[in-house]
Amino acid sequence: MLGAGHGIRLGRIFRGDGRTLIFAIDHGFFMGPVKGVEKPLEVLEKVVEAGADAVMTTYGIMKNYASSLARKDLGWILTLLDTSPTTVEKSVASAVALGADAVKVFVSYGSENMKRDLDILWAVNMACREYGLPVLAEMYPVSRPSPEEVAKMARIGAEYGGDFVKTVYTGDAASFRYVVETCPVPVVVLGGEKIESEQQVLEMVRDSVSVGGAGAAIGRNIFQHPDPADITRALVKIIHSDTQRRL
Repeated sequence: MLGAGHGIRLGRIFRGDGRTLIFAIDHGFFMGPVKGVEKPLEVLEKVVEAGADAVMTTYGIMKNYASSLARKDLGWILTLLDTSPTTVEKSVASAVALGADAVKVFVSYGSENMKRDLDILWAVNMACREYGLPVLAEMYPVSRPSPEEVAKMARIGAEYGGDFVKTVYTGDAASFRYVVETCPVPVVVLGGEKIESEQQVLEMVRDSVSVGGAGAAIGRNIFQHPDPADITRALVKIIHSDTQRRL
């Protein structure tokens, strides 16, 4: 049985409307000082001040910068790195000690490592139940999936215990509606690689929330934007606007 802590933590990630804008800044552990996050604190301050609801990041970024940010209602999602079934307990305990509101587990859907990733997702979920710590299941395909495959990925992430799921957009609102309606937990779209058209990013997020999506987790399309604060404000307005009711 989940205690009050589970709901309190989710409440720092999702607003009362059940939606969220998550700023993804966990790229450094595999890409190094990628363009836009050479100085993490600078971009964090801009994006957080502009209204992002949560930050998804690594242990090092959270440890070094979380206490420097003014907003104390900010949600923190810790990306678990190099976790194995034998290290799950330590990873989850470290996340709790650090002050994380959730942990993220990455599943490489369709890869040769998929079974291992799902085993880790399950083990992390079981460990997190003891702490009332929510789990974000990132279901990422190795090849371009059909809308039916996206729905399958999201559902599997939920079935393995994810409290919310992050996955790719299907390309249109009608097919994404099916993803949302067949997944029993909130679904947020990921931003993926840098998209040259700002309007395309905004339309993707607008269309996804219009059919019941729970928001977005955006990284490069925020921190590689010429004005990270400006694009953040635009995304927040779309996600949390009263006009974005489910169609």
